[in-house]
Amino acid sequence: MILHGYGCSWTEGEGCDNSLEKLLQNQELIVFRNQQSWVKLLANKMDIGWINNGKSGNPNSIIFNSIIDDVTNGRVKKGDLVAIMWSSSLRDYAAFLPRQQWVSWSVKHLIERPHKFVDSYKSNNSSYDMFLKEYKNFFLEHLFNQNYYNIVNQNYIIFLQKLFKFYGIKYFMVDAFDKMVDMGRLNETDNYLHLINMKNYWNFGIFSMKEFLEEKEIDCFENTDNPGKHPNALGYNLISEELYNYIVENNII
Repeated sequence: MILHGYGCSWTEGEGCDNSLEKLLQNQELIVFRNQQSWVKLLANKMDIGWINNGKSGNPNSIIFNSIIDDVTNGRVKKGDLVAIMWSSSLRDYAAFLPRQQWVSWSVKHLIERPHKFVDSYKSNNSSYDMFLKEYKNFFLEHLFNQNYYNIVNQNYIIFLQKLFKFYGIKYFMVDAFDKMVDMGRLNETDNYLHLINMKNYWNFGIFSMKEFLEEKEIDCFENTDNPGKHPNALGYNLISEELYNYIVENNII
């Protein structure tokens, strides 16, 4: 059995040791982070091999399609365990915005730094840029709707569940720092929760892993003022312990 981890920077292992990460670049940096990641720590607890496919900045659309590619090309095999730590929905390219634009790194980023979204696109046409900036402010005030992502994300989850069942692949899912489904904003007509296997989804709709760490009485996060703080080495170890216990308690393997 091989553990295949998918996700964004929270899966890659970013933030494990800021002081050392600053001294590394490119592949050397990725290898260092992977060695401190919850994917490796979890695999060690399970005494199995591991492959970390997490990549800093990954949107859920890339996570989703990478998993499908790896299953269909045989890289992920029957009996393997796929671990998905979903990123923020706001990183996906938005169909309602032009030229492959996305909204924000996370909900927290959008709340604290909306100007990053408003000022994110620059072209050679200053008049159009002015219009787009005004439109984005209008969009945030009048059109932004979390239920759009509720619908998309439920489809991601259900598709992968059925794919794993078809190919005989074990799996579990978890939310990194934004919930995939905002239960408070889920319309009744767009509610497909009865099709989601909650047993294989750590604290679905209840906790993100970031919220889990924030409840600890010890410092589990990197030292930065960025609103999107990553776990530190201790945080990643706590994640691996929590997921290991979850796997055992729910007989996922």
